[in-house]
Amino acid sequence: MPANLPPQFFNLSAKLKEAKTSQEKISILEEMLAICPKHKGTEKVQKDLKRKIARLKKEEETKKKTKKEQIYTVKREGAGQIVISGPANSGKTTLINALTGANFKVADYPFTTTLPQPAMMPFEDILIQLIDTPPLTKDFSPGWLKNILLNSDGILAVFDLTKENLIQEIDEFKKILENLGLKEKKIIFVGNKIDLLPEKFSNFPKSLHQISALRKIRLEDLKREIFKLLQIIRVYSKKPNKEPDLTHPFILKRGAWLKDLIREIHYDLSSQFKYARLFKKSFQKPVIVGKDYILEDGDIVEIHT
Repeated sequence: MPANLPPQFFNLSAKLKEAKTSQEKISILEEMLAICPKHKGTEKVQKDLKRKIARLKKEEETKKKTKKEQIYTVKREGAGQIVISGPANSGKTTLINALTGANFKVADYPFTTTLPQPAMMPFEDILIQLIDTPPLTKDFSPGWLKNILLNSDGILAVFDLTKENLIQEIDEFKKILENLGLKEKKIIFVGNKIDLLPEKFSNFPKSLHQISALRKIRLEDLKREIFKLLQIIRVYSKKPNKEPDLTHPFILKRGAWLKDLIREIHYDLSSQFKYARLFKKSFQKPVIVGKDYILEDGDIVEIHT
């Protein structure tokens, strides 16, 4: 049976070839489907139009989903990535501002922070990435927040020391992490707002690092704890007869060998390696080491080929 399609159908078909966006194409295809005669001779044409519309709509939905995921994803930078989490109004944003020098919005109402906000925290000669996030509660633990927590190197869990139900909040937070499959994640528990408590008040768990983000009390100690949590070392390179480069350390995991550093410098260097001279503050003179030497934080290495 012939299709007997109207002239407008072919005009729209020509217009479809010039369409640039998916939305334009969907609109034209839907118009073509609307004017297409409904009988046995056009069944194949109708089916083809519906298939194209469905494919384009699926592509648009995928683009929107990808765009949304990109908003809620943070590119890893620096020597490590730590997520700041915890209940509402515990001072998470004030803390990241104090540690990094950022100027994120702070307010007295919950969920002032709605998207992940990254900033770089200086620690001695390196930078560590911190990410401010919305409050993590039993009623708010979306998949994108779980992924950020999962992909990080650790969590800085911040609580308000002035809360009467502090211990309950900590227990609830631990339970939320357990439900999300994050029970084994490395965590530093932080008690904020110590400046608002009476002097000598210390009825808190010993594992709770007590600080004041607003008054910047004990923040340097907290920075060092963050560095320890990352379990990384800084190793410095030195060229023969030159001063060592102490401004750009190589960052490696604790327990790394010299051969790991060699690969980090250049993958071809391993086959040319002969020996390395190791410099330490505790050594009066450098010592010769091989590829299986276990590096330590602060090592200065001079590689010979």
